[in-house]
Amino acid sequence: MKPRIFLDVEAAYDRWADSYDALDNPMVYAATAALERQLERFAGKSVAELGCGTGRNLAALSRAGAAVLWGCDLSARMLEKANHAAPGATLVQHDITRPLPVETGRFDAALVSLAYEHVARLDEPAAELARILRPGGFALILEIHPFMTLSGKGAHFPDGDREIHMPSHPHSFSDWLTALRHADLTVTGCTEWRGRDFGPDAPPKLRERYADTPFLVEWVVSR
Repeated sequence: MKPRIFLDVEAAYDRWADSYDALDNPMVYAATAALERQLERFAGKSVAELGCGTGRNLAALSRAGAAVLWGCDLSARMLEKANHAAPGATLVQHDITRPLPVETGRFDAALVSLAYEHVARLDEPAAELARILRPGGFALILEIHPFMTLSGKGAHFPDGDREIHMPSHPHSFSDWLTALRHADLTVTGCTEWRGRDFGPDAPPKLRERYADTPFLVEWVVSR
């Protein structure tokens, strides 16, 4: 077993940036596949991605016809990658646990993918997500399933002969529902993705180890 190194979220993602899109990461694969099934909803919309990482999702949203793209991320190195992946997007280095630097009701839609895992409390981020959406807007949230985080699983990656870990906070379904309700966000869809739901092209670890285990949770919420 590789020795574990624990870093804060910003330092970990700065180090992960160069290999993030190249690694065979089942969770990233699952979130990407789930997003692909929802992309047409973003066509013609002004869209914010909170925790945009390397910009892979922003690039997909652009290809799907999103009209305006804005993204933020804590990691400067991730944003360097995002600048190349989605050159038409406005990008800001920002911590999503703090008030977002955009006006109220600016966006038609928002995406949060594999970012709330690193947030200790969901209340304030959910309220900010609601604030930046116009009335009638929607958000897609893709996150590691509570079954995974509550059993001690969390984001990590290999770095040479070491394994890098970072803060990962488990959120139960009651945590999610309470935070979304307090933010006046209405849940219009909730899907629990299992390994076998992603078909034969999914990474073997996802198909075999987590075939019948809820692996990813997908929330669709409306303002």
